[in-house]
This record gives sequence, C-alpha cells and structure tokens, in this order.
Amino acid sequence: MKLRNQSTFLCALLLTACSSSPKGTSPVTLPSKVKAYVGLFGDNAVAVVDTDTNRVTKTIPVPAGPHGVVVTPDGAKVFVSSDGSSTVSVISTVTDAVVASIDVGMTPHGLSISGDGKRILCAGFGTDSAQVIDSATNQVVTTVAVPRPHNSTISPDGKLAYVGSQLKDNPSIAVVDLDAGSVIASMPLASAPRALDFAPGGKVYFTVTGVDGLESLDPATDELATAPVATGGSPHHMIATKDGNFELVVSQTAGDLEYVDRNTQAVVAHVPTGKAPHWIGLGPGGGRAYVTNESSNTVSVVDIARRQVVASIPVGNGPRKIAVQPLVAGP
Repeated sequence: MKLRNQSTFLCALLLTACSSSPKGTSPVTLPSKVKAYVGLFGDNAVAVVDTDTNRVTKTIPVPAGPHGVVVTPDGAKVFVSSDGSSTVSVISTVTDAVVASIDVGMTPHGLSISGDGKRILCAGFGTDSAQVIDSATNQVVTTVAVPRPHNSTISPDGKLAYVGSQLKDNPSIAVVDLDAGSVIASMPLASAPRALDFAPGGKVYFTVTGVDGLESLDPATDELATAPVATGGSPHHMIATKDGNFELVVSQTAGDLEYVDRNTQAVVAHVPTGKAPHWIGLGPGGGRAYVTNESSNTVSVVDIARRQVVASIPVGNGPRKIAVQPLVAGP
C-alpha cells in the first residue's frame, strides 16, 4: 500500500511538472511528424508536405511571390518572404496557419536563419537593405544598407552574414557584422550572385549568373577562389551534406542534383531530379535531400547515401524555396 501511494504521488508530481510553464507563456505542442514547407511561386501559397507519406497535407495562402522560406531549429515557426508584397509571413507549424505578418518594405527576397534560430536575415531587394528579424518577437531589430540584396547565408557562430548584392554593373558579396549592424567587407564579382551556403568545411559557396560552376570564398581572408568547380548548366542553390563531405548543388539546365567532393573539389555524382531544380532542403539526420523542381511542379526526395530519387511529390505551381523541420519536439 505504501508503494502504491508513493507511485501515485510521483505520477502526480510528474504531471504537474509537465503541465507547468513559465509565467505569461503557454506550453506548445509540436506535431509528431516532420514536415517540409514549399513556397509555390505560381500559387502564392506554401505547400505543407508530410515527409512520412510524401503527400501535401495543406496549402497555406501567403502574399504574392513567396521567395524565401526558413524554419526555426525548434521546428515551431516558418518564415516566408513575399517579393510581390512587403511582408514576411510567420506560420505556426502546430496549426499550419499564418499567425503574424512582419512589414519589411517592398520586394523582400531570400531569407537565411542563424544556427540558434534567433536571427533571420531578410534580403530587402526593394529597400536596398539587409534586415535582421528577431524570431522570438517577430520584429525587425536591425537594418543594414546593402544594395539590391538577393540571398544570404549566416556563419555557424551566428555573427556574420554573407549577402549577395545584385546591384547592376557592380555585383558583390557584402559581409555584415550582425552584432554591430554594419558592412565590414565587400568582395566585387563579375556577375550577379544567386544563392550562398556557409559550409561546415569553412568555405562560403555561391553561384552567379552566367557561370556554370560553383564559386567559393575563404571567410578567413575574404579571398575568392581562382576558378569555380565545373557543374552542369545554370547551377543555383547548394547545401552541405550533414557530414560535410559533399556540397550538393542543383543544375537547372541539366535537371539534376550534383555532388561536389569537398576534398577533390569536383563533381563526383549526378542524380536526375526534374525540370529546373531550384532549391534544396535537408531532412532531419541529413539522410535525405528535398529538391524543388520549378518547371515540373514537384519535389524530388533524394536518398543521399544511395544517390537516387526515392519519391516525387506533386506540390503545386512553381515550387521554389523549401525548408524542412530540423527538429520536432514532443509535448
């Protein structure tokens, strides 16, 4: 009887602890399944994909031209910029509905997020500025002048952002000190930058218009590589594999996902995806890559180790950016 009473007491204690939350807050229960969020440029919406079933479960309307999509590391929020508007929409992954709208000025382009999820960088193409959003308050907290920013990437320590400027006749990559809120360096380019990725190996990879290759720079010296890694035609987005051994890059002309070996700096594998692949998202654990195919209206699911497509998901019109929940918490 004594043991039973002790067990009852312990259970009650645990239930009380689990149901309690800090003063002024409410407990948040996240979904039990990992989802991918796909910006549908042709539908002015975001498709929600269940990665267990590889099916679209919901389509969320957003303002015109969803351009950037990022998800917080806790899997709770998705931020979506709309370049046909002046807003960044905030989507709750619990309800899969827009719960807030952040005014960032006209024509916001790409979004990037810090590793800790606290900072989101919005490339304000129409305002000639890089805007730092506090993900907790959904407020712009810093604005830095950068001409015609398009996409960006943030260093692993969350201190620096590398922002691609598409200023006509003077394209460049601007290095922004996020703490100081200022540009501390700028590397001129011959062509307009498209997408960027700060890889675990210490390089910042990027692509530029008109060059069929993967460019890179050394963040320690801000020096550009003398020659790009040759890729298929019109390479766009790139992302490092979880182990850092490869940089994955999509070729829009070839319609494939290409593996760039970090050591040899050469493409060592090609995986056919769909027409005009645009962006890549990594699944939790890094075992799968999700590739949007803008002209096929699909998302290709690639088994990275096996180097093959294991599923093709119809998602809607003009899929461009994609973000996959990196972590799903329980109640």
